[in-house]
Amino acid sequence: MVRAATGAGVGDLWTLDFARGVRTRFTFRQSFGSWGVWSPDGSRIAFPAGNLLETVYEKAASGAGDEKELLKEPGKIHVPTSWSRDGRFLLFHINAVPKTGQDLWVLPLEGNRKPALLLDTEFNERNAAFSPDMRWVAYASNESGRFEVYVRPFVASGPSGAPALGEGKWQVSKDGGDRPKWSADGKQIFFDAPPGGTAKMAVDVKANGAAFEAAVPQRLFLSPSDGGWDVTADGKRFLLAAPVGGQSAQVPINVVLNWPALLNRK
Repeated sequence: MVRAATGAGVGDLWTLDFARGVRTRFTFRQSFGSWGVWSPDGSRIAFPAGNLLETVYEKAASGAGDEKELLKEPGKIHVPTSWSRDGRFLLFHINAVPKTGQDLWVLPLEGNRKPALLLDTEFNERNAAFSPDMRWVAYASNESGRFEVYVRPFVASGPSGAPALGEGKWQVSKDGGDRPKWSADGKQIFFDAPPGGTAKMAVDVKANGAAFEAAVPQRLFLSPSDGGWDVTADGKRFLLAAPVGGQSAQVPINVVLNWPALLNRK
């Protein structure tokens, strides 16, 4: 697990070894609101740093060795969100772009390593995630007036030779959604939903040739806050950021048991 600095101030990334119960400081930059993304084999972590998060680095997950600069664009706020399973691409969005808000980009980690713009509309697009087979990208957009989760095809080499999004777009959330994450087998997408992003949802999905299909989303549980979260590769456990301090009672979490069976209901 990698723990990040929060948006409330500057801080550093820490790693937490669950087996040993040991946490270790991973960065020493005191950056504002940085967040880490694991490489598919767990050997490296990519993260933004700097006063505006203008630089994206990678570093060995063990903490050994120096950081490697992947991308630097002064004046731009970078938020890495997903590393492709084959290790070739890093998805990120840029915040506070004039006229277009939040835009989706992808950084090739081989060849010329030139970032490619995936989506820059008048709306906000953020929190993109690769499917395990890299055929699809799930992301959140507020084009409908609120954030919902959409899926589009991913083309590693588009018409111009650069990575691009393909034709077709499918909405997979129903009543609001953000921060999508794929299950390891690519058969489900998990995401945040109202109220306030505290509901954790799951939806059965599948590809049908060039088309994409999604079942009705199911609520799994309500989390104690709308903070960061992740799901284990087997989809059985969730890691949640919970509020601390100033609370005399434990915050209840409602858990749906045997939720995969619910997803299979017609």
